[in-house]
Amino acid sequence: MSPDASGGGPFAGLRVVEVGRFIAVPFAAQLLADGGADVIKVEPLEGDESRLNTPVAPGEGRQFLNKNRGKRSIALRLGHPAAQAALGRLVAGADVALFNLRPGQAEEYGLGWEQLRDRYPRLIYADISGFGLAGPDAGVPGMDHIVQPRSGMAAALGGVHEGMPVSSTLPLVDYFGALLLAWGISTALYTRATTGRGQLVRTSLLAAALVAQNNYLTDIVSLDSWRPEFVRWLAAARADGAPYEEQLARRLRRRPSGTGAHVYARCYRTADGFIAIQAGTVPLQKRTIAALGADDPRLTIPGWQPEEPHVYFEEQAARLQATFFAGTTAEWLARLRAAGVPCADVRFPEEMYDDPQVLANGLITTMEHPTLGPVRVVGPPVQFSHTPLAAGRPPRLGEHTRAALRGAGYDDPAIDALVAAGIAGELSLEEARR
Repeated sequence: MSPDASGGGPFAGLRVVEVGRFIAVPFAAQLLADGGADVIKVEPLEGDESRLNTPVAPGEGRQFLNKNRGKRSIALRLGHPAAQAALGRLVAGADVALFNLRPGQAEEYGLGWEQLRDRYPRLIYADISGFGLAGPDAGVPGMDHIVQPRSGMAAALGGVHEGMPVSSTLPLVDYFGALLLAWGISTALYTRATTGRGQLVRTSLLAAALVAQNNYLTDIVSLDSWRPEFVRWLAAARADGAPYEEQLARRLRRRPSGTGAHVYARCYRTADGFIAIQAGTVPLQKRTIAALGADDPRLTIPGWQPEEPHVYFEEQAARLQATFFAGTTAEWLARLRAAGVPCADVRFPEEMYDDPQVLANGLITTMEHPTLGPVRVVGPPVQFSHTPLAAGRPPRLGEHTRAALRGAGYDDPAIDALVAAGIAGELSLEEARR
């Protein structure tokens, strides 16, 4: 049980060992910890990289705080056989083991899936790679801002800076991957409850990026003949050094215009700010133009279609922009919501801490940190009626090394020897008293 969780979560009694870095595996494990699982985070002696980046307290970086709450920390020098043996003992007592080491590294430690599956038949073994373990890019390191451009996601987002593609500054692929991994683990636990057997749960950042693009990645051969032609054009355009903006513009022109949803699902400037609307269906679009007092012959004249859809929709967006600019955000929100059109004002992330809607739904939680005091972070994102989630605090490096090793069968003299040899690290008595 996590030392800071309430004890009533859906994963209470579950033992999880996490050997994770960066975002995907740590956040997946944090979701399990929020659910009451006892998550033992295995870190190098110097600590997880996120402890060292943008430090805000001794041994803790800002990014460490929001992906590692409610866990226990054990510090091991995994390059040493004795540390590998200790990790093996921890895994032996676990229900779930999460890894995102470089390809082949777990096998070097004797902790690959094939090495453990028969020894621990109830173990759920979860890992995530950059591009999957098959194909020409198998084993290639994959980070969020590499996978976004490689997967087409950067192009789908349409960002350009100084003529070059721009990925989202948010690590969307990492978090999608974490959610897929946590869902996979939950599914495997459900299956184990009926079969008694664990299994391998595996995903990749590439898979997560494709899931995020699901709306674009449905190829209907009879309707999407434009796609092969565009792909052939892309190859020639790249060989000719065509600007990236030209490639993006060609994609927008060639893709079917559909219902012009990109005109009615976007942000517009108002007299005093910005407003976001989402009217992706024809009925909602008709409600929108009625509320705005605007016109769109495509919606009001049966059978009417523009000769050049791409040009028409750009012009229609400009007309709607002029209309929106004539009123305030509050005025348009009132009119559009009265018409049943989904819409919202535009805010910044820094405003979310005090946003009444966010607070009313408990989406921001406050952790009491021993050094920093109150720290506000995004709270558990799912509500349960009978087994609520709880947000604990992040562990200090090596805070639970001794307790975790005792739980794995080591006595205190053996733990002292590991610490003295620099194989394991633990929080000093002085640090523990803080």
